[in-house]
Amino acid sequence: MKTILHSLIAGALLASLAMAQASRSPLRISSRHALRPAGIPAVDQPGASNRRTVYVLTIGFEFGAVDLHSGTFLPIGPGLPEDVGGGLAPGPGQSLLSLAFSGNLVAIDPRTGETRIVGPTGLSDCTTPTSPCGPKSANIVGYADGHLYATDFANRLYSVDSRTGAAKLIGPTGLPAIDFIPFTPNPDGTLNVYAESLFNARGKLYANFSTAKLHPESGAITPVISGAIYQIDPKTGHTMLIAPTDSAISYMVTMDDTVYGFNAVTGQIVTVDVRTGQTTPVSDLDPAASVIAGATPARPAPNFGH
Repeated sequence: MKTILHSLIAGALLASLAMAQASRSPLRISSRHALRPAGIPAVDQPGASNRRTVYVLTIGFEFGAVDLHSGTFLPIGPGLPEDVGGGLAPGPGQSLLSLAFSGNLVAIDPRTGETRIVGPTGLSDCTTPTSPCGPKSANIVGYADGHLYATDFANRLYSVDSRTGAAKLIGPTGLPAIDFIPFTPNPDGTLNVYAESLFNARGKLYANFSTAKLHPESGAITPVISGAIYQIDPKTGHTMLIAPTDSAISYMVTMDDTVYGFNAVTGQIVTVDVRTGQTTPVSDLDPAASVIAGATPARPAPNFGH
């Protein structure tokens, strides 16, 4: 997901995931913006007033909204700068916040998709050949109980000032460190990938984390560190393992006390039982959304045109 690598492998990655999705679930077209694998029932469309919708950003550097019940994706704006993509959280006013791999905190206008730099977090740049990824590289942001948090590649936890971008170290989480540059190749031809999100559930801070090897030709994913859900103490950074979960979930988000996940291999939106890690399919994500790298509740829900 880093800029210096994206131009080389993102197309191959998306093609691989599409191949994997197609090989696992025969598709039938249900609308212009919704593809549904056979065997998963369609969910009735709720009205706009009670629609369960989240704003998302994707590894294709797109910003938009997803209807969690139908999987419909609504692109918003011209696309994101190619260093934005480390999570998504509510910010001051109506703005949303994400972490750039340059180390800057970035605000996104949910109405237009336009971005502006809030300020440097102090986390390291990870976007050019002269600033390679390292332990203090900017990783992911998340939000819980009114506070903004971030992690670095060593998976240390930071509090982040949402108005200035400045990050303050809280402590190590105990989550495994990311000791590779994402999408770098292995001798066997696989690519190193990982998934991580910080999310709020009933006022508590959680994370999901996994690492894997992606097989570009088949789209298959071989877990290295299997997916799991962790609860994080925001005062110390210390974590407690809660439960194993699907290693293919790229991001988790809470909407109306329900935790949702986005499965990068099957292309499904699922609900996640935080206590057990078990997942239940809800709908199929519009393939135009590719792989979700950040999500936060959308209130009010944008107009999907139906």
